[in-house]
Amino acid sequence: MNDYPLRVPDASEVTCDDPGVRQWVADWLASWRIAPPGRLSLRISVSDVAVGEADEREPFRQPLVEIRSGPPHNDLRIRWLAGNAIAVLDPKEPRADIIIAPAALADRERLQQTFLVAVVVFLLRRAGWHHVHGAIARDRAGREWLLAGDAKAGKSTTAALLATHGWSVGTDDLTFLAAADDAVDAHAPHIPIALREGGAALLAARGGAPARGGRKQAFFPEELGGSFASRARPTILMFPRVEGAVTRIEPLTPGAALAELVKWSAWVALEPEFAQLHLDLLAALARQARAFRLSLGPDLFEGKDLLMSLVP
Repeated sequence: MNDYPLRVPDASEVTCDDPGVRQWVADWLASWRIAPPGRLSLRISVSDVAVGEADEREPFRQPLVEIRSGPPHNDLRIRWLAGNAIAVLDPKEPRADIIIAPAALADRERLQQTFLVAVVVFLLRRAGWHHVHGAIARDRAGREWLLAGDAKAGKSTTAALLATHGWSVGTDDLTFLAAADDAVDAHAPHIPIALREGGAALLAARGGAPARGGRKQAFFPEELGGSFASRARPTILMFPRVEGAVTRIEPLTPGAALAELVKWSAWVALEPEFAQLHLDLLAALARQARAFRLSLGPDLFEGKDLLMSLVP
């Protein structure tokens, strides 16, 4: 499947009463190089008052954000827990009204990587793209993969390793599923793969850019010897975990694969009007692809492209 060209149509409209903040957010979104079917609208205000009316709905918590949805407000609200910022999303359209306190802008990296990412994930949901914690990849034989799992499953290091073997790889954590031609496609923004010190050392990766407050180094697949994959139609699903001395795979049934996909798609539980669409995509993907549990051992880094040999 062909990737999007290097430049894609502007997928978002950003307005803000502070021109510098508007440009910062617009440039960040443009760097993702995504082309969803609906245009995202972010209307931002920089204000000392970023706390709205009391919201008694039960919060759904993710790192540094809490999310409330459903009655009686019938909207979705995202609050940043590391500072004073809130977003209110239209219940159906990919449109958000965002208030950010000036003090919150002093920590722009975390504001962007936690709060604004969450806002965009839910805007893309309204545009027909549904999130899964995973990385897409295309091997040298042209087969298309999705590796799904949490932050400690070895997914990021594996995605970076595949790039060093000349694979086309998307980013390590933000993948979006969408229906296309009676199949499920997976889309990736052009965001670098963030490696902990140990993962970078295993790959002997040099350079990159500091990320996550300096706790990680971020590399684009192109910097590691591979290329960027903006989308894939996965026929192979992998659910990695770091375990044992030898890398091996275990086949999974479509039902077991669906259970894993749901586990790594936490926000499928929110917003009933979108949850069924999200779940339908996960189920279709589980039927579309062969699925495996991947146990990662140290031999994965011995210079051989083990994954291609493990999956005939």
